Amino acid sequence: MASSVRNTKLFKERLAQLEEETSRLGVFFAPAEAADLLAERVTATANQLGVTERTALQTYTTPYNISLLAKVLAEQAATYREVMAEAEPVTITVQDAGRVVAALGMVCKLATGRIGNDPADAAGVLTDAADAIVGIGAELRTNEDNEPVTISGRTLVYSRTVLTRAIEGLTAAIWVCPCGEPHRPDAPPCALVQGLTADLNVVGGWLAAPNERPGEQR
Repeated sequence: MASSVRNTKLFKERLAQLEEETSRLGVFFAPAEAADLLAERVTATANQLGVTERTALQTYTTPYNISLLAKVLAEQAATYREVMAEAEPVTITVQDAGRVVAALGMVCKLATGRIGNDPADAAGVLTDAADAIVGIGAELRTNEDNEPVTISGRTLVYSRTVLTRAIEGLTAAIWVCPCGEPHRPDAPPCALVQGLTADLNVVGGWLAAPNERPGEQR
């Protein structure tokens, strides 16, 4: 979005409304996340309707539409919290826990490359990845005698969400992969995608590579 539109009084008014209404509904943004999200909505509307971003902001980003957006975000947040609450803990080996931490670190590295193109998405991935790393690290820190570690449901959801987002982004060639090879949804996954998929399986994730064995069998 052109900075001139972001700097308009109307954009700032709509942004203030979005932050106020989402806050009242229990949704809180990372710094600049709400502005990036609103800017993306304005740009998407402009592209879809074939109008300028200024027209999309003035004509189609109404207070009513902002209220609807806030409600949708609140519903998504509530669903996410329910998933976290229902997720069962998983017990894995110390070695597998270290493997997942390394995978999450790789995702953080990949996500930084998205900051220029999609700062809101990158910020969300980095925040969730940091929460996952902290959660697993806390379990490893208190581990004694190399005993298996139990990862909480909340940490598992963060881990699964981040790894799934990275796999999907790399597969669709939306994220830049360091392998340097072209990525297509119908093509065999590269070594990095295969590795991240295996790491996702370690934490009981939602994707499965062909013939992939459970984490405890590797």
